[in-house]
Amino acid sequence: MITAALELAALGWPVFPCDWRPGEHEKAPLVPKPGFHLATTDPAQIKTWWRRWPKAMIGAKVPAAYLVLDIDPRKSGSREQLEQLAGPIPITLIVWSGRNDGGCRLYFHRPAGPLTSTPLPTGIDLKANGYVIVPPSIHPVTDEPYRWEHHPVAVLPHTLQELLRFTPAPRMIYRTDKIASGAGLLRKVAEATEGNRNNSLFWAACRAGEDGILDQIEDQLIAAAMSAGET
Repeated sequence: MITAALELAALGWPVFPCDWRPGEHEKAPLVPKPGFHLATTDPAQIKTWWRRWPKAMIGAKVPAAYLVLDIDPRKSGSREQLEQLAGPIPITLIVWSGRNDGGCRLYFHRPAGPLTSTPLPTGIDLKANGYVIVPPSIHPVTDEPYRWEHHPVAVLPHTLQELLRFTPAPRMIYRTDKIASGAGLLRKVAEATEGNRNNSLFWAACRAGEDGILDQIEDQLIAAAMSAGET
């Protein structure tokens, strides 16, 4: 478990130990308050924690760039139920629960803008700012491991973006001596074709930085890139 925790931390995932014992506190942080906010990528701290609790489950703070849809069949949640509401769900990174009842967590890239609503069906929870249990943690009830199903993390479908109400930054025009507005940069990024999306975003960010408007249009540039298919 300590090896897996260190490997995740090396990939940039802040981790911390969670209670592996069945009961009232199973899956709860073993670290003191503020709990999961103490998640870290520091190898020394991770080694200290797992030497103290070698069987601890691995809790991972949801990265800021991601969000997770947690499907719990025990509460009537299912992928089919989600697709009835939002249409086809793309293939993406999945973690299967060690309970082995079909429960899973789907990872998606988080859209730009604040989240204003979470009207999801019963049994499907959104995890955008908390933590999740990750493989190869052993489930307290079944003694079976959580499992990765490795796929590239997908962009959250527009139907789900609308359902969850991610509000993009307000569209504004910024005038300077060098540029009348950021609209041209946003259009360049939004219209970028496959194979040139990352270069277009980088170019537009550089131009916006030179013209002193990057802070104002950064969220809009990200949203434009993702609308073009950038990950």
